[in-house]
Amino acid sequence: MSSQISARVRLYHKIYENLVDSDVKSLRAMLATDNKLGRARLEKANPQEICIMLEEAGVIGKGNLGLLIELLSALGQRRLAEEARKVEEEEQKALQSENERKKDNDVVDSLERLAVRSSEADNTSSRVTEQQLNKLAGNLGSEWENLTIHLGMKKADVDRFKAENPFNMRSQIFSMFVDWKAKTAKDATVEKLVSELRSFGIDQDKFEFLLNET
Repeated sequence: MSSQISARVRLYHKIYENLVDSDVKSLRAMLATDNKLGRARLEKANPQEICIMLEEAGVIGKGNLGLLIELLSALGQRRLAEEARKVEEEEQKALQSENERKKDNDVVDSLERLAVRSSEADNTSSRVTEQQLNKLAGNLGSEWENLTIHLGMKKADVDRFKAENPFNMRSQIFSMFVDWKAKTAKDATVEKLVSELRSFGIDQDKFEFLLNET
């Protein structure tokens, strides 16, 4: 038999090779009342086929050979019964290891998802940088003056930013944001800025990069 064939299938073949006619008749008789197997099919099946029928009926399977062990013991086939018990134990160990690996993988997956969410949270809870503010300034237009008031500054501040950079709107807006960051101090986070931009009504495509940058 090929090494690729499971120990359980090899066991079924070994049972087929070792049971004599009287054993087969007794085996069929013990299973005759099981409606799941089908009496007509059972009468024609050899021992290996009977094992497969028991699997198909769901009464034995990987790591579950209890009924087969009982049948072999009843036939006086103690050596085969013991071999079946060993196969069952090995398969149970394999199933347990598989379940443990699955649990470990689930834990790893959960940690990775938490890490992603944490990274996303850190992305918006970190302090906004001047590089980000400069990029944002380039995405805004004349609405920046009213946004300045929305951010808690005064008309006089708008005039000051204009006077400092009379011919460059982007520089005016950038100065405004730098001033806002200084006044907001540790609370000048990406999350805070995004919240302010949204509440004012700035189109999200103008500050989407703040949500995506790591």
